[in-house]
Amino acid sequence: MIAPAPDPISSLLTLINGAARTLQAVYMNGSDYVPSLDDTEPHPLDGKLSAPDMKEAVQVLEGACAQLCATLARPNHTVLNKFFLTALEPNCLRLALMCKIPDILQEKPSGMHVSEISKRCGVEPSKLARILRLLSAKHCFREVERDIFANNRLSVQLLASNPLYSLGLHMTGDTTAGASKLAETLTDPEWGPSSVPVHSAWNKFTGQPMAMFDFWAQNPEMHEHGERFGIGMLGWGTTVEAATIVTAYPWTDLGPGATVCDLGGGVGAMAIELARAYPRLQLKLQDLPDRMVQAETIVWPAECPEAIAENRIEFKAIDFFVEPPIAGCDVYYLKNILHAFSTSNCLIILKGIRKSMKPGSRVLIHEYILQTADSRDEPADRQLKKAPAPLLANYGEGRIRQYHLDVSLMVLVNSQERTLDEYVKLGEEAGLKFMKVWEFGDMSGGGAVCK
Repeated sequence: MIAPAPDPISSLLTLINGAARTLQAVYMNGSDYVPSLDDTEPHPLDGKLSAPDMKEAVQVLEGACAQLCATLARPNHTVLNKFFLTALEPNCLRLALMCKIPDILQEKPSGMHVSEISKRCGVEPSKLARILRLLSAKHCFREVERDIFANNRLSVQLLASNPLYSLGLHMTGDTTAGASKLAETLTDPEWGPSSVPVHSAWNKFTGQPMAMFDFWAQNPEMHEHGERFGIGMLGWGTTVEAATIVTAYPWTDLGPGATVCDLGGGVGAMAIELARAYPRLQLKLQDLPDRMVQAETIVWPAECPEAIAENRIEFKAIDFFVEPPIAGCDVYYLKNILHAFSTSNCLIILKGIRKSMKPGSRVLIHEYILQTADSRDEPADRQLKKAPAPLLANYGEGRIRQYHLDVSLMVLVNSQERTLDEYVKLGEEAGLKFMKVWEFGDMSGGGAVCK
C-alpha cells in the first residue's frame, strides 16, 4: 500500500477554492458579472486573450476537481463512467452537429419542444429527447422543462457559423471512427511498431492505402473533409489562444526590418497577426502552391492589404521535403507542423531550414510540449511550469487536451506530440542548439539556433 500524502483532500479543496475565486475576480473585474451557464450571449471576456492567471486558474480548477472526484468516488464507479464517456458522448454530439440542433434552437431562445425539433431534423422525437437529455446533463444544452430544450453557453459554440462546428464534425467523425481501431492497430505485429503514416488507426478503419490528408486531396468527393478540417483549425487556434505568441514572444528584440518566415503557415493567419502588431517586420509566407494563391489573391487583400501595399509580405510556394525555405531569415517559425510528421520527416524539414539559416538565425517551434506526470526533476533550462501539489506535475485533467491531441495524431496520421527532451534531440540531430522555451499557458514556443 502506498502511504497517502498528508491530507490531500484539504489541499485539493484549497486549490479548488482559490482557483474558483481567482476566476470569479477576473470576470468581475472585466464586466461586473460572472456568466451563467444559461447565457447564450458572449461574455465580454470571451473574445479576448486570457490573462496568464486566468489560464493557470482554469487548469488548476479542472485538474483538482477531477483528482478530487477520482480520489473520493469508488474506483469502479469512476471507471464505468469513463467507459460511457468515451463510447457515447462524442456520438451524441455528432448527431447534434449533423442535425444543426443549436441553429434550430436559436429560433426559440426560451426553449423548443422536442417534437418540433424532430420535425426540423428528421430524428424520431423520443430518441432525440434522450440524446439531448444526456448532453444537457453534461451542461451542453439546457432542458427547460420536460422535453423542452434550449441552447446555453456551451451549445452556442456549436452553431454552424462557429469554426468549432467544423472541428466537432471532424473530431466526432474521422477521429472517433479511427480511434475505434486504435487497439487493433497497436497490437498488429506489422502496423503497431511502424511510424509509416499509412499504418494509422484511421487507415485500419477505412481500409484506405493512402494517408488521410493525401486521400482527401486526391479524391474530389472527399474535398469537403479537407475544407472542414481547415475551418476547424481556425476554431482550434482561437480556442487554444495560439495568438498569445504575438505578445508573449519578444518580437521587438529582433529590431526593425527583421525577417520572419512563417513556414507551412497556410494562408498566413498568424503572419497576419504579426503584420498588424509589428509593422517593421518583413514577413515571408511559405506553404503549398494552392495555399499561396489563396493567401496572395484572397486572404491578405481582404485581411491585411497594407502589408501588401508596403511590401512587408512575400508569398512563395514550397514543398519543404524537396527544397529549403527562403534563405537568410532571422526567424523560421513553425506552428503545428512538426507534430504532423514522423521523426525522419521532421529531420528533413529542420535540416532544410538549417541550410537556409544565417549566423544569428533561429527556429521558433510553436507546439504543445508534453510533460510527464512525474516531471519534477529536470534541468533548470528545460523546466516547464509544474502544477502545485498534490496535483500531478502536468496538471492532469487541467492540461488533458495536449494528450488527447497526441493520441489523435497517432490515430489519424501515425504522428505525435513530443516532450521537450524529444524536441531538443530532434534539433540536435538537425544541427540546431536549444536556446529557450516560452510557455504561453496552453501551447509553448521553443527557440533553437545553429550549432
